Amino acid sequence: MQPLPHPLETLAGCCWLLRLAAKTRVYLQGEMPVTYRLAFGSRIGVDGYFFRHFQLSRPKIVAAVRAAPDDEQLARWFLARSAVTPESIAIWNKFSPHLGGKGHLGRATFLTVKWIFYPKSIIRPVGSLFEAIAQDEGLSR
Repeated sequence: MQPLPHPLETLAGCCWLLRLAAKTRVYLQGEMPVTYRLAFGSRIGVDGYFFRHFQLSRPKIVAAVRAAPDDEQLARWFLARSAVTPESIAIWNKFSPHLGGKGHLGRATFLTVKWIFYPKSIIRPVGSLFEAIAQDEGLSR
């Protein structure tokens, strides 16, 4: 599997969307490793928070990525959603990098799943899910 974009990289000005699009393409190609398949679209992971925040779902994203020939088309589709506004993107971009961090949403989930999904964070603790993903995949920004 090709490296996925860093969680903070943006599409349509929104972090996580570029990574979600890339993950979806890997999924559609049938090349997604089992641990990624387990987490893909999970209600308790970053995908789930993203979907709830923007009133989306895994089937909607899969269909949109399948229909979009490139990231530009996907960005236009995303920006046309009623729950996607400059304000909702700004809110997401502000709180999502802290998911799983101490005192933030997703903390209990992160402490539970890091043993399976983010083993490097056990030896070298990080402050959030975004940081755990970047560390585990060797991503820099």
